Amino acid sequence: MLVNFSWLVPNQIAGSGQIGGYGIYAEDSREKLLEDLALLREQGVLAIVSLTEEPLHEEVLRANGLAYLHLPIMDMQPPRLEDIKQFIDFVKVSKREERPVVVHCGAGMGRTGTMLACYLVGQGHSAQAALAQVRRGRPGSVETIAQEEVIEDYAEYLNAFSNGKKPY
Repeated sequence: MLVNFSWLVPNQIAGSGQIGGYGIYAEDSREKLLEDLALLREQGVLAIVSLTEEPLHEEVLRANGLAYLHLPIMDMQPPRLEDIKQFIDFVKVSKREERPVVVHCGAGMGRTGTMLACYLVGQGHSAQAALAQVRRGRPGSVETIAQEEVIEDYAEYLNAFSNGKKPY
């Protein structure tokens, strides 16, 4: 059963809570993953970004035709700049290949909300506007000050980069 699934940009990028039960080591994780994949397919999702520390069953995802990126980030922590860049690159490729993406973590709030806001920043939104849009669609998203700060930092990084300056 999908928890907290919603589209940020319809048919392009969505957020969700845990997909496939709680980790590959759970006894019924393959069955739960297959159940969730069926629900995701109904939504049109063809790519998954997992931000949980434990990966999903990659072989199950690939066998079901899904693109997959695992970026393990500790709960309540912000992503590193390298994680954000890798995430953005994955979403760009998925968008070009017409593969709608779902981003998930445990509850679909902190790590997921942070990455969704960074996506919007990359689309030209200010950090504040991105955060507000994510929270409107996914109340409670971006749970810590450190997560809010990384969105601001990413916006500053992109601004410095677009102005021809060397970021950081």
